[in-house]
Amino acid sequence: MLFFSFLLACSEQNQQKDELSDESEVQAPFGFLKIEEVYYSGSVPTAGIDRYYSDQFIQLRNTSDEYSIDIGGVGIGDIFGLAGEINAGYGPNSLAEYGSQPYFENMWRIPVDTPFRYLPPGGCLKIAQDAADHTPYSPYSHLDAHFETYVEQSGQDLDDPIVENLESIHYTAGYDWLVTVFGPTIVIIEPAAIEAGVVERVRGSDLWVTPSEYTLDTMEALMDENSGDFKRLHPDIDSGFQYVSGTYTGESVRRKVENDIWIDTDNSSDDFYVTQPISDCGTE
Repeated sequence: MLFFSFLLACSEQNQQKDELSDESEVQAPFGFLKIEEVYYSGSVPTAGIDRYYSDQFIQLRNTSDEYSIDIGGVGIGDIFGLAGEINAGYGPNSLAEYGSQPYFENMWRIPVDTPFRYLPPGGCLKIAQDAADHTPYSPYSHLDAHFETYVEQSGQDLDDPIVENLESIHYTAGYDWLVTVFGPTIVIIEPAAIEAGVVERVRGSDLWVTPSEYTLDTMEALMDENSGDFKRLHPDIDSGFQYVSGTYTGESVRRKVENDIWIDTDNSSDDFYVTQPISDCGTE
């Protein structure tokens, strides 16, 4: 039965690869590749545990209805800084006042030679923290993910044998890429940014910095509506922020679509809304 399940999963992955591999009329990702959804809050406690976050995922979308886009080498990461006054007395520590360039705690890259390199018109890409079936602690399975973030150097992260890994460019987190359940800031960057990026020692942390002009898209989330002073991104990149109702609430933030138009005003307050996760690269 296990062998049959493995073959079935392989077949499904190959089908996904065929659907996402289209080199006709391929465009660069700028202006088309958007962050569609970020599920970070963690699951509602169940099955006898009080917290579960391994089911986090991020979805990217090709918002063009005409062109395939080349996403090989695109980078994705989370920005340095607290999400809010998580503990009494904690103040803002973001680097937004340093300028508009983003300061990443972690940076991953979509492989250039991936079968998913050419994302078709309207196509979606799902990146899982862990490509696994997360029941009974979560209602979600990420065995359908296109990529997972595998932390090989930790020696503790599980590597799904089928789902492809993102490439680790700069990593400072633990055994798993856990983005903060209090509200992360996710940024995607052009492939050229990987070559232009440098590691800087700032406020005791080794951060990966890239010029702001390579930024493709952003989603800023903070702890709550009163946490605006903790914004991690300069207003020139993203002038707002979103927030869910709390940690371990099973909520995500998702990009708005109005009259078939993907909303992108460089303001996460206006561009995203809070919802229950749609972990299937759907269009709901």
